Amino acid sequence: MRNSTWFSSLVLLLGLGVVSGEAAAAAPAPMVINPGFENDGTGVASPTGWAATGSVNASFTEFGGHSGNLRLSHWSSDDYSVDTVQTVRGLSNGWYTLRAWTKRSPGQNDSSISLDCGEGAERTFLPIAPADEWIQVVVSARAHHRGECKIDLHTTALGGEWANFDDIELVPGDTRLSIYGADVSSLKKSEDLGGVYFDDEARHQCRKRSALEILAEHGLTDIRLRVWVNPADGHHNIAELITMGRRAKAAGLGVLVDLHYSDTWADPGNQTKPAAWANFTVDQLEQAVFAHTFAACTGLRSNGVTPDIIQIGNELNSGMLFPEGSNWNPPNWDNLARFLKAGYNAVKLCSPRTKVMLHLANGGDNGLYRWWFDNVTSRGVQFDVIGASYYSYWHGPLGPLQANLNDVAERYGKEVLVAETAYPFTLGFVDNESNSIGLESQLVSGYPATPAGQAANLRDVLSIVRAVPNGRGLGAFYWDATWTAVPGNGWDPTNPASGDTWENQALFDFNSKALPAMDELSR
Repeated sequence: MRNSTWFSSLVLLLGLGVVSGEAAAAAPAPMVINPGFENDGTGVASPTGWAATGSVNASFTEFGGHSGNLRLSHWSSDDYSVDTVQTVRGLSNGWYTLRAWTKRSPGQNDSSISLDCGEGAERTFLPIAPADEWIQVVVSARAHHRGECKIDLHTTALGGEWANFDDIELVPGDTRLSIYGADVSSLKKSEDLGGVYFDDEARHQCRKRSALEILAEHGLTDIRLRVWVNPADGHHNIAELITMGRRAKAAGLGVLVDLHYSDTWADPGNQTKPAAWANFTVDQLEQAVFAHTFAACTGLRSNGVTPDIIQIGNELNSGMLFPEGSNWNPPNWDNLARFLKAGYNAVKLCSPRTKVMLHLANGGDNGLYRWWFDNVTSRGVQFDVIGASYYSYWHGPLGPLQANLNDVAERYGKEVLVAETAYPFTLGFVDNESNSIGLESQLVSGYPATPAGQAANLRDVLSIVRAVPNGRGLGAFYWDATWTAVPGNGWDPTNPASGDTWENQALFDFNSKALPAMDELSR
């Protein structure tokens, strides 16, 4: 993996939280003046240490802070554009990160934090969340000879829209994501059935090109590929994994291997054993998990591809290989632990530097994650990465996702990754299947089913992962980015007439043209 080393003991001593990067400053940054807006009471446009510019009357302090009594708010009954700024001076050369707790309304509202240390402003937009839910966002910039950084809390919005800011920190080091990924498991079958992909007109006049080439050009770093044991349609098996792994390496992309340990879809409600394993004992299942995992890993390595991450099972909320590996009805935690250990040992025997991930759905459910990981760690299960599926229309707002990722990263001392996320760019469909998300009532407030809404949703999920403390947020994979409505490439591998329920959430539109959300892969 391409992750930075993260350290900053001086900041820890100050209780500011650790942020680090490739060129962390040798000394702590000078303190932000009045970071919690507590110095002046309410109704102040330019509180101590800060200056408002633009629609000055739209900037003011008021009650309702994140940690203290007060916060900074931007609001006006009329359309407005306002900046509340502070310049921090006396900085050493190196990277600095601005952290801020924020909220914003879900309407037409362009709110952001930015940091300009002399090379142009770096910006992070405020994610959308319920009105009572604070979200921490971060942005990093490098300071050079000027020795100063300008903090800018900005909002341009329609009348009645608002943003809140509190607990501003400037700390040495940078935050960055090492993975901007996409699950492209559907791609090989799509191409075999005639699927084609195009980039945007401005870059390549809509020329037909490889989907991997297009994604890589937009900033993709890694692909994710699901592997079934003996699938009915002959796709998503180890042979296809090797083919796609070689293509990924040629495109300069890393590979995450998603082992389902089934002949078909595995998820919280479906963990059916492969048909060939149906009558295996627990001992035999343990051996089969080891052998299948080792075969997938060595198949790639023998073809010159070292997988970056291998996940042992997919969305394991309720376990795997039912019923022997179920963790409920009845609970078979000991069996599950044996299977997970077998997978871990196979990966490390094949490739010691490949990371092992354990993956659950419901990314905002901290109770689930603590219950599950407490049980497996108490049984000695080893792993390197905690993976979470997070679909905002199913799994709730961003605040619980942030709280969960931050908690499990700290509690278990592991890196975290959003292994699956997606959002629709339209509510329409173009095949004989209605879509998983096809109703206005299923959408999340503030994120319309438009190309811009899809892009904003992905942008904000990435912001949550980027803000995980101590550099433990790896990134995210967009799921299934290339699953366009190609006849024959449906959801049911046993039925070629089945349709695709996902084409309105791909990163290519109904004309197979790259969508704006793809550009969020390079932020």
